[in-house]
Amino acid sequence: MTIHRKSLSIAVAVVPLVAVAVWLIVELDWLGILLAAVLAIGCLAVYRRAGAQLFAGTTTSASSELSTSGLPTADETVFLAVSATVHWQAVKAESYHADLAREFILQQAREVTGKWRPAQHSLAQHELAAKVGRPSTLDTGELEVWATDLRLVLPEAVEQHLAKMDEAHRHGLLWEVSAVNENRRRTYLRDDALRTPASAVVWWLAQHDGSVERAVDLAEVLTKLSQLANGGNESDGSAVDSQQLIDAIEKLGQSARRPAAHNLAEAFDQAGVPAVALALREKYNLPTLRPIADATPASAADAEGGARASRSVG
Repeated sequence: MTIHRKSLSIAVAVVPLVAVAVWLIVELDWLGILLAAVLAIGCLAVYRRAGAQLFAGTTTSASSELSTSGLPTADETVFLAVSATVHWQAVKAESYHADLAREFILQQAREVTGKWRPAQHSLAQHELAAKVGRPSTLDTGELEVWATDLRLVLPEAVEQHLAKMDEAHRHGLLWEVSAVNENRRRTYLRDDALRTPASAVVWWLAQHDGSVERAVDLAEVLTKLSQLANGGNESDGSAVDSQQLIDAIEKLGQSARRPAAHNLAEAFDQAGVPAVALALREKYNLPTLRPIADATPASAADAEGGARASRSVG
C-alpha cells in the first residue's frame, strides 16, 4: 500500500467520527460538546500513532563518508580538515539527499570552527560533535541528517609551529620569574641584609647558625661588603678589597675556607660587585652554583680552632 492510499484510508475513517461529533453537539447541547471533545482527543491520538507507523514503515536511511579541508578558524591564515560519517533519513530516497546532508554538516562545521583559535581545535571538535551528533531536520522537512565519527585535524606544519611557540612562551615566562626573583634577592641584600655593617654581621650569623667566632673574624670583611653593596667604588680598590677578603678568609681553618669564600662570592655577586666575587672564585677554585651543604660540624670545629690559633699567634 502506498503512502497516499494509507492517508486516504485514515481520512475515510475520520469522516464518520466527525459526523458523530456534530450530531452529539446538536442533540445533547453541553453534554454533546463534552462527548465530542473526548471523541476528538481519541481520534487525534489514533491519527498520530497511525502517522508515526506510516512514516516509520516507509523511511529510508543511508550514509556516506565526508572528508575535506578548508574549514576556517579564528586565525584567517589557518584552516582545519574534517572527516566524518554523514547519515540521513528520508521518506523517499533521492539522489540529491547525499549532497544536501554533506553540505548541512559542512555548514555546521564552518559555524563552529570559525569561533575557535587553531590551538583549540580539539575543543571545537567536541562542540561540533555535540551539535551534529543528533538528527536535525532540514528546511524542506523531508530529510533528517546527523554525523558520527567526527574529527577535526590541524595541519602538521601548523601544529609543530604552535608547539614551538608555546615552548618559547613558557621559557619566556620562566626567564621573567627568574629575573624577578634575582632582583628581589639583590634588593634584599642591598636594602636589608647588607644595609649596615651590623646588619651584615647579623645576616652572616643567620646563614651560619652557631658560627659566632667566624662572624667576629669576618667582621672587617662584612663591613667592607656592606660598604660596597651601598655605593662603595669597586673600581678604585677592587684588587685591594679582594686581597683583604682573601687575607681574612685565610685566617679560618683549612676546611672552612672554601665554604666561607663561596658564600661571600655569592653575596658579592648578588650585591652587584662581580669583580670581587670572581677574584674569590679564582683563588679558591669555586663553582658558580651554591654548595649543597655548608661545612660539616667537624669542619666548623677546625675553623674555630684555626681562628683561635690565628689570634693567639697574632
